[in-house]
Amino acid sequence: MAKIWDDFIPLISPHLPGCPNASMRLYLASTAADFFARTYLWRDQIDAIYVAPNQVDYDLDTDTGLVESVISVVYNETPLTRTDLRIIGAEKLDEVGDPREYWIYADNSIRIFPTPEARTTLKVYAVLKPNRSGTGVEDWIYETFADTIVSGAIAQLAMIPGKEWSDITMAGMHKGLYERAITNARIRDFRGVHLMVRQRPAA
Repeated sequence: MAKIWDDFIPLISPHLPGCPNASMRLYLASTAADFFARTYLWRDQIDAIYVAPNQVDYDLDTDTGLVESVISVVYNETPLTRTDLRIIGAEKLDEVGDPREYWIYADNSIRIFPTPEARTTLKVYAVLKPNRSGTGVEDWIYETFADTIVSGAIAQLAMIPGKEWSDITMAGMHKGLYERAITNARIRDFRGVHLMVRQRPAA
């Protein structure tokens, strides 16, 4: 983690005279988490998960951020299908063998089905977001999205009523900048996806 929240404060403090640094850190962390949760721009493989025989539940731990959404899970080089406990049925949960499916529970854990018999690893590709309780963000986030995160934090802080830095007009301006940045980031990300158009057969 290369940049702490204090690195962002010089970008905020001129707009919010009198605002405590602690408040700025709090809203910077909240905004960064919101930005990546809404844009899905941070996608990566998390640390390998080691599978043990007869164990079906695994936490989605990562040293860099929190898991917002799971993109794919691979068991012993075989992609698993995402499912739901309600689809499988309680009568099948004791089935043993190579896992074929997984589902998410408690937001940051996965369960695989059937119950594995062998030791191997799970590869999990996920959408990540910064931790709200963390002390900062990766260097690439600062270099690419510092202005956006700052605008989002200013928008929230300036909306707090009865403070010497309260400014509804400024809050509205930075809210607009923040929301436009989210829209633009989604568009730019979508342009990187190669779309395949399948020709429909003639009737």
